[in-house]
Parts: sequence; structure tokens; C-alpha cells
Amino acid sequence: MNLPAGYVWPAARVRAWTTALDAFAAAGGAAVAATAERDLQAGTADALSGRFADWVIVDLAPWGPASRSVAGSRDDPELAAAVARLPVHSCPLIVSAMTQRTPLVQASMADPAELGILPDGRQVVEALGAGSYAVGPVAVDDVSIGAITIVRGRTQPHVTFLELSVLAHIADLAAAAIERLHGPDGRLAAADGDITADRK
Repeated sequence: MNLPAGYVWPAARVRAWTTALDAFAAAGGAAVAATAERDLQAGTADALSGRFADWVIVDLAPWGPASRSVAGSRDDPELAAAVARLPVHSCPLIVSAMTQRTPLVQASMADPAELGILPDGRQVVEALGAGSYAVGPVAVDDVSIGAITIVRGRTQPHVTFLELSVLAHIADLAAAAIERLHGPDGRLAAADGDITADRK
């Protein structure tokens, strides 16, 4: 990118870059510090919630049953627990990103049910007060084993391709951490690793 001499970045753009890089650094720290998958999930969710995202959902199922960790910038443990109990196959946007192994961003709500529906009938999008959201699939050896979803509230700036790009790199950090945790002989069990399957 060629910028004219003396070009001054808009303050909002500088803040967005700073926030995204801080999130990347925090997620990297969580990936390095993790000694188990649950550590990685919780650490990543906590690292990204705050200025980068109002809510973070981390889904993983590399070599066993699917699990989910949820963190929010507002203190609502009951809502976080309810979202954490939802199976990923009930969240079409997350399933789509994982199936395509492609990061997806949604700057507006195309389908209010695309992040799932809570047992009490509320749509997750509404319960979280979502204005925009993005999903970064976590893949190892071209197999989707999870996803990291960030949600921003309606009063926050929309998730942009800048955040989506950073989220994709954070998902890569998570994938590398999972490979490290399982060692060189770790393998993906295709049946167990299909996190998007309905296992009723």
C-alpha cells in the first residue's frame, strides 16, 4: 500500500489496529500458557473479551467430545453458561465457517437464529445484544476442529475485515497450540472430530 508522505491515519483506524494487535498478543499468550484444551478455550475467550469483542465463543473438538467456552465483557454468568451449553451444530454461521474452513464476518443480522437459539426460546444474537460478529475456524491438517466466534454489541463499531483477518491468525495460534498439546503423534479421529455433527 502506497500512502502519500505526511498521511495521517484516522484516529478510529489507529484504535482499531491497536485493539486488534492487543487481542492477538493476549490470545498468543493464552495459547503459549495452555497446558490443556480447556485452558486454551477459557484463556482464549478471556483474552479476546473486552475491547476486541463483547462476547467470545470458543468451540473445540479435536480428539473427543465437543466443548465450548464463553466469555463476555459484561458480568452475566447465567447467559454465558446457557450459550456454552448449546451444541455447535445448532449455530448455522459457525457450522458454515467450519465446513468451508473460511473465516466469516457478519456486519448485520441476516438470520437472527444463525448463532443458535437458547432453551428458553431466545435467539443468541438477541440475548447477547449482537450488532455484528465473526467466526474464525480452527483447523489442523485441513480438518476443522473448532471455531472462535467474536460478537460485538449494537453500540460498538461493526466487526470489519481487519478484525476478521486478526481473528483468522488467532485461530491459527489455537490450532498450533492444540497440535503442541497433543504432541507429534496426535491424530484427528474423523468421527469424534466432527464438531458440526448432530449427535442426538
